[in-house]
Amino acid sequence: MNGPSLPSLPELRLRENQLFIALTIVIGILAGLSATLFALAIERVGRVLFGFAPSSARLFLVPVLFSIVTGVLLQYVFPGVRGSGVPQTKAAYHLKNGAIPLRVPIGKFLMGVLCIGSGHSMGREGPSVQIGAGMASAVGRWLRLPPARIKDLVPVGAAGALSAAFNTPVAAVIFALEELIGDMNAALLGSTVVASVASVVVARALLGNEPLFAVPTYELVHPAEIGAYALLGVVGGIVSLGFCKGLLAMRRRFMDMPTRTRVLQPAMGGIVIGAILLVVPEVMGVGYEYVDQALNGGMVFRTLLLLGAVKLVATMVSYASGNAGGIFAPSLFMGAMVGGAVGMLVNQFAPFPTGAAGAYALVGMGTLFAGIIRAPMTSVFMIFEMTQDYQIFVPLMVANLLSYMISRRYQPVPVYNALLQQDDVHLPSAAAIAGAKQRMARDVMSPELMFVPADRSIEEVHRTLAASQQSVLVGTRDALAGVVGSSRLTEAIGAGRAANPVVSLVDERLLHVHPDHPMEVVLERLSQSEGLLPVVSRERVSRVEGVITLDHVMRAVGGRRPPPDPV
Repeated sequence: MNGPSLPSLPELRLRENQLFIALTIVIGILAGLSATLFALAIERVGRVLFGFAPSSARLFLVPVLFSIVTGVLLQYVFPGVRGSGVPQTKAAYHLKNGAIPLRVPIGKFLMGVLCIGSGHSMGREGPSVQIGAGMASAVGRWLRLPPARIKDLVPVGAAGALSAAFNTPVAAVIFALEELIGDMNAALLGSTVVASVASVVVARALLGNEPLFAVPTYELVHPAEIGAYALLGVVGGIVSLGFCKGLLAMRRRFMDMPTRTRVLQPAMGGIVIGAILLVVPEVMGVGYEYVDQALNGGMVFRTLLLLGAVKLVATMVSYASGNAGGIFAPSLFMGAMVGGAVGMLVNQFAPFPTGAAGAYALVGMGTLFAGIIRAPMTSVFMIFEMTQDYQIFVPLMVANLLSYMISRRYQPVPVYNALLQQDDVHLPSAAAIAGAKQRMARDVMSPELMFVPADRSIEEVHRTLAASQQSVLVGTRDALAGVVGSSRLTEAIGAGRAANPVVSLVDERLLHVHPDHPMEVVLERLSQSEGLLPVVSRERVSRVEGVITLDHVMRAVGGRRPPPDPV
């Protein structure tokens, strides 16, 4: 009697996909719970610390004292949870196969609650993304899934958390594809949709099904108003650009401070925030109640300008000083204020009928989000879902597009990527992501490396290489200084510089490629090199992962793996 037949390969794949979909539902539920609890905890802590009518002493002392505590925790216990969390999630997805240590979502939850709850001008949505992604990664590793499946779970968890945080399931899916994965046609569309829906069901069951903002019905009153909304797009683009450049410059200032001050930097930001709250307490925390007022025409022109300007400065200080919190909510806050102010000017001076200032505040939210976060499709659907009103759809798209174009033209690197670059982490470009299935530098490089110390004399290095006419790596695997060829060594000796250290010949600009660079980039840069092209890590540019020579390329083209390289 024959035993049961083994399942075929298609049957195994079907079962695997079914299990993965079931797992995404679980991830969505966990992400929804985490985002909901995160929001409730921030609200509760803020109420306990400040009360309903905080005194001047509380307004100043709470951010300062709690920033001292969080500074110590961020430095010694949870060093990977400063800032928004979205850049770190992108880096984990693209560079680490989705591996996020469990302490990251735990630390982000605790530090986010303390930093935002104690008055820092930051949002909860970015941290929610990192918390959801971190939980998904932890579940995947606990189940011992393959690295590729763990990587797939990261945007699934991120989309679920953002869906619950904003109550916007469609926008959350688009954000995961547009911002985290970098591919609107990603195969994970179905999984992110499932997790997003499961998450928002949990959030609505706990918090209700009301939109995030109560907005009256707005519409395009006159065709000429498109010009007014276009003006808002230009203004929004300029403000977005100023915020991004100001944030990056201020963060660079903090990073350039002595290392010993890093534990105190959140408290430095806390002192500034405390001083700001003494004058303009409305900018503390998330501030959605004031966004709601702007959307409903409940603010005067001067107040709109004041809150928008102060929120911009306060957010830059809170983020740049190393506190835990995001820039989603501040971008919406600033957008509502800027849009409302532009709307009031249009109402007063336009020679044609115009909509209420609240309509411009609504469009302004999407405009600043598109300019700062650089996710234009997400911003359109997010505003639509938050308000559940499509009457303002066309003006929103016009303003968003102009803001996005201005921001992209004068700040080519999106803010999240620029923040990572300040930390010496370089994400693959869109072209590299799209061409991931092509032959890349990692497929050609040799991992066999030989270095010469940076302080070795030019004459010593020349003696080593004279026979083979090769180039050599200068430095160490973790601290590459550059590449020097025999011809340059010969010229230096002829110029009487034989005793100088070899590092003196290294170019300031290191010609290199990353492991995921396609072959056309490899060939272009190899042609400009001295015959030896280092392949360096995106997480730390000074770390060498391999080298490429013309021989390696020729062997790869011929279908053979390159042999260990003597250099």
